[in-house]
Amino acid sequence: MIGKTDIYTAARLFDPERLTLAREWRGLTKHELADKIGKTPSAVSQFESARARPDGQTIGRMMLALGVPASFFARTPDGIRFPVVPLDICHFRSLRSASQRDRRKLLAKGSLLGGMLTFLEGKVNLPEERVTMLSATPEDSEAIEDLAIDVRRRWELGLGPIGNMINLLERKGVVVIPIDESCREVDAFSMWNDGRPCVFLVMEKDSPSRTRMDAAHELGHLVMHADVMAGSPELEHQANRFGSALLMPRDSFYHEAPRRLVWEHIWELKRRWKTSAAAIIRRTYDLGLISDATYKRAFVQLSRSGNRPRERDEPARELPVAIAKALAVVEPKWPLHRIADELGLNAVDLRRLIAFTDPEELPEELREPAVVDEAYMDGPLFSRITPDKQ
Repeated sequence: MIGKTDIYTAARLFDPERLTLAREWRGLTKHELADKIGKTPSAVSQFESARARPDGQTIGRMMLALGVPASFFARTPDGIRFPVVPLDICHFRSLRSASQRDRRKLLAKGSLLGGMLTFLEGKVNLPEERVTMLSATPEDSEAIEDLAIDVRRRWELGLGPIGNMINLLERKGVVVIPIDESCREVDAFSMWNDGRPCVFLVMEKDSPSRTRMDAAHELGHLVMHADVMAGSPELEHQANRFGSALLMPRDSFYHEAPRRLVWEHIWELKRRWKTSAAAIIRRTYDLGLISDATYKRAFVQLSRSGNRPRERDEPARELPVAIAKALAVVEPKWPLHRIADELGLNAVDLRRLIAFTDPEELPEELREPAVVDEAYMDGPLFSRITPDKQ
């Protein structure tokens, strides 16, 4: 591991992919970075394509411009690798409205977190990944309905409401990562990181029901579209159908669903199933229980009543905890600042990567390094902690 300010060793071991990663993470174009470091955009392109290598002084200017230690730019034999995440493998919600810069910024965050996951999996046994076992390619809506029931059966969920969708994914080996609420153009996206499924979600303060549906939608992509080029509206439609069928399974929800617009019944269903009234109406329509006219009238009434886009009777907010708990397990030997050094990052940046937009909204036990309960280490989130992993 080289020093944080060792610009000359960093220049000698320069990794062009890390420069691209840092630039996209900070949301800068090549032109903008060139202005900050006193170089031409062509020079930045040459650095990132490995046609040229920056000298130590240029590394120093890049450190200041991008806010990372010199060590971040260096490739060392024993260093942590940050996986490159291609744009075309990620299933983005709201793809049309999201800017290229926003998408690449989020993918850069995914790459950095991928490196941290690689580090953590060398120290802690995270939950076994149980998504691949569900993989299927349904050909129509009926097959998607059957797949959602099969997922519930294999995961032993029964046919009732899912209590906590976010923590369910975590217990099945999916890493759930919050997106800043400032990135609303990207509701959510999912990807595979070195065999580990990852879901990025906007953890909306005022609409936990939407976050739950986003999580179920992204699980649909992971199950159905792992080897399919992202971006097709048809894939989004399939993931929508899967998410709805998972959260409100046909075999049980059918008997509770409204046949006419009785709003108190709909709000009662929302409180029970923890899905939005809009999603309940759509699900009822998909099951053929209301007409086109009733479906359209329902959304007009929702809007007029002030319940779009923010609805009443929202469920409790669900927050991911797996990364924070894994960090708490390794904290005695690997405090956050030491992990940051291993990754070539600043401790403040690493904390921001794993935290929510507002740290005050974290559960109390996650705001500071936690004291790890031995019983928790053998509990359902971590299958076991390997004693010889140091």
